[in-house]
Amino acid sequence: MPLVLIRLDPRHMVNPDADLRYIVPDRLAEVSNGLLVDSGYDYEETTNAMLIYLSTANLEAALYFVIEVLENEIICENRLADSAKVGTTPLDQTERPADFTIIYPRAEAGERMG
Repeated sequence: MPLVLIRLDPRHMVNPDADLRYIVPDRLAEVSNGLLVDSGYDYEETTNAMLIYLSTANLEAALYFVIEVLENEIICENRLADSAKVGTTPLDQTERPADFTIIYPRAEAGERMG
C-alpha cells in the first residue's frame, strides 16, 4: 500500500504538542472513514520535526483529506499547514524520508522529503 508522510516542523507551530502524533492520524482516519491508517511516527534527527506515516489503499482520495485537515482545521492551537510538508511513496515498507516525494506545499512539489 502507498504511504503518506506528514512532516510537522515544531519551529513553525504555536503549540508543538507531542500528542499531535496521536491526534493527527486519528483525525485523518476519522474524516477519511478509515481510508488513512496510522503507520507509525518518528522524529527527524536534525530538526526534531515530527514524521507521521499513514498508509492508504487510494492515494489520490487520501491526499484530499490530508490537505483539507492541514489547511482548514486547528489542532492543538495549530494550523498545521503552516508547519507541514506532505510526501508520498508507492513503497509500503519505508521510513526513510528520502523515499518520499513532496506533494505539499505545492511550491515544493516533486522534490524529495529528505
